[in-house]
Amino acid sequence: MPQVKKSNFPGSDLAGRIAPEGLASKLGFQSNAEATVRTGAEVFTLDRMPVSDLAPAPIRPEWILEGSPRAMCRQLSGLSDRRGDVCHWSCTAGRFRWHYAMDEAVMFLEGRVEITDHNGNTYVGEPGVNLFFPAGTVAEWHVPVYIRKIAFNHNPVPRYFRLAARIADKTRTVISRLRK
Repeated sequence: MPQVKKSNFPGSDLAGRIAPEGLASKLGFQSNAEATVRTGAEVFTLDRMPVSDLAPAPIRPEWILEGSPRAMCRQLSGLSDRRGDVCHWSCTAGRFRWHYAMDEAVMFLEGRVEITDHNGNTYVGEPGVNLFFPAGTVAEWHVPVYIRKIAFNHNPVPRYFRLAARIADKTRTVISRLRK
């Protein structure tokens, strides 16, 4: 799948080019293969990452319940609030218990996994399925062959700081509007 770049975004040096056919072109995007000149004025981060670029990310041995699952991962980006990241992750066959230190929303891309929560409910993860795991929970993962996902991880603001965080966010929004 070709990576794309917005073709008529302010600061883009590609505004005059014609995008390739398909959905990307209908949305005003352009193939990254054509985006060879960078001006430093780009607003968005654009990257291409083949599955072969994933690096070993061993599962803690005490979490493994069965088999020898081999996990691979690569951080795709950090979040602007520095409280999380987006990762591309895969794992081979095995059974393990995962402890979530952060909120994690996932989109499964390839393979299949059966995930069981602490109440015994089982969820099937397969391409196109999204799941959310709250911080502090534990899930048992059974990967029959292979699973690959994109994970959106975020360290939630403690409950007692949420009001202050919302006030700070609102204040930033008002100030930025006043500056315009």
